[in-house]
Amino acid sequence: MKKTFIIALTALISLGSFAQEVDTKAKGILDKLSVKTKAYKTIKADFQFTLKNKAEGINETQSGKIQIKGDKYFLSIAGQDIISNGKDIYTILKDAEEVQINGIPDEDEEDFISPNTIFTLYETGFKYKYLKEDNGTHIINLYPKKANEKEFHRIALFINKAKNEISKVKIFGKDGSITTYSIKSFVANGTIPDSKFSFDKAKHPNYEVVDLRE
Repeated sequence: MKKTFIIALTALISLGSFAQEVDTKAKGILDKLSVKTKAYKTIKADFQFTLKNKAEGINETQSGKIQIKGDKYFLSIAGQDIISNGKDIYTILKDAEEVQINGIPDEDEEDFISPNTIFTLYETGFKYKYLKEDNGTHIINLYPKKANEKEFHRIALFINKAKNEISKVKIFGKDGSITTYSIKSFVANGTIPDSKFSFDKAKHPNYEVVDLRE
């Protein structure tokens, strides 16, 4: 996190004690959220994805769906289906009739947020700070510990206080972009067959398969 604070020593001491108190509050909320989320066997969610960058004149909105089961996920958005079986990622580009296969990036080395961890991304690699409560929603800021290795400097989590569920995630890029995932519907512990997380070549007979794994 790159910020400059110009304050008197007395104010700094006061802010330090307040930050410690707020961080404890944030930790309590995130720990409670983590316990509930980890108890889910499956997750199905509909969401709205928005990307804004004023400097580049970008303002895009897409609707998407995601299904999660353990370390596997099926994501559908913007004419693409992205399938992960926990080992590899299959990106099905419908307009191009192409399938790209990639290995799962190492989160320690890549600027990567996996779709199946979007509900638990706060657990590792972040410092956190409680910002405020707004209309029954807790807002907590996350700051990457290895900020110089990331293309974003802050993530804001919006947590529904009554449901103890994430309702929105905003990622603030260093390039001025703001990426927002707004959860429109959320269903836990529904039945999802394992076949949902496997790429079936027979269902895409005319698609070119491009293997990008090393």
